[in-house]
Amino acid sequence: MSVCRKRLIIWLVLTGVSIATGIGIDIALKTEAFPTVLRLVGFIGVVLAHFPLKRTGKLLTALGKPKEWGCTSRLITTDIYQCVRHPHHLAIGIFMTSLGLLIGHIWSFLIISISQWIWIIAFLFMVEEKEVEEKFGEEYKAYRQRVPMLLPKPGCIFRVLTKSLK
Repeated sequence: MSVCRKRLIIWLVLTGVSIATGIGIDIALKTEAFPTVLRLVGFIGVVLAHFPLKRTGKLLTALGKPKEWGCTSRLITTDIYQCVRHPHHLAIGIFMTSLGLLIGHIWSFLIISISQWIWIIAFLFMVEEKEVEEKFGEEYKAYRQRVPMLLPKPGCIFRVLTKSLK
């Protein structure tokens, strides 16, 4: 099994554990549900996170020349990747934070959102950034100087996502 598939499985297990733990604690403590408006914000966030997730998936498949799922052989620096170096990870973090709001109880929200952001940031700093720099060398170093890791350039994502993918 490839390292990329192993990472996906580990992330799915960690996600399942964080969701189950949060819900379990909320049930055990009989916590109050969030107001409907907060849950609605969560629903909207879950829906909106799908747009960059779907777009990055299409870009990685079309331009990244993947050898297998999740393992690309070409650096992508156009489209949403000109706004943020790791748009897929950003969208996953937004999706999971929104899911915590949608589930609508304090411990579910805190455990899901905090654990996901810790895993995302730790993975990017300890694994992804080093691997990508090793794989793409100077091209990636120049890209890293121009484009932020997780906090996108203001307005850039909106401009990109409102254009059709060519």
